[in-house]
Amino acid sequence: MRDVRAFLQVKPVRRLEHLSFNLISFHFFRNSEDGNRLSLGSLLLLSPLTVIPYILATEVMLFRRKRYFVKLKEQVVGILVLRDKSNALYISSLAVAPEYRRLGIAIYMLNYADQVAKRLDKKWLELSVFKGNNAALRLYKKDGFTKKKEKKWSFILGKEVKSK
Repeated sequence: MRDVRAFLQVKPVRRLEHLSFNLISFHFFRNSEDGNRLSLGSLLLLSPLTVIPYILATEVMLFRRKRYFVKLKEQVVGILVLRDKSNALYISSLAVAPEYRRLGIAIYMLNYADQVAKRLDKKWLELSVFKGNNAALRLYKKDGFTKKKEKKWSFILGKEVKSK
C-alpha cells in the first residue's frame, strides 16, 4: 500500500459536526483492534442503545476541547481531540477508522498534535491509554511516549515537546 500521509488533511470541526459524525458513523467505536465487535457473550456492548448515550456523554466531557477530522480526500479517516493544559497539550481522543489503520495515519496525527503543542509553547504532550490496548501502547512507545503515571485501568503517557 502506498503512503497516504501526503494526501491527508487536518480540519478543525465544530462540536455539532463532531457529534453528528459520531452518531452517524458508529464504525469508529464498534470495531475493536482485530476488527470484531466488542461483545460480552451474546450481548453486544456497543449496541445503538449504549452507543448513543456513550457518544452524548463523551461530547459533554469533550465540551471545551478542540476537535479535528483527519481527511483523506473528503473521507474522514481519523478523529483527533486536544485539550490545553497549563504546561501540556493533552490528547483526549485519537481514533483511526479500522479500514485505514496501519497506514501511518495515527503517527501523522501525533505529529500534528506535536506541532500544535510547539505553537502553544507547551512542554509536554500527554494522553491516557487503556492498559490492554497493546497496539496503541506500541504506537505511542514508538513515537517516544513514556509512562508518567499508572492508574487502575490505564496509563498516563507523556512525551517531551522539543522546541523549534
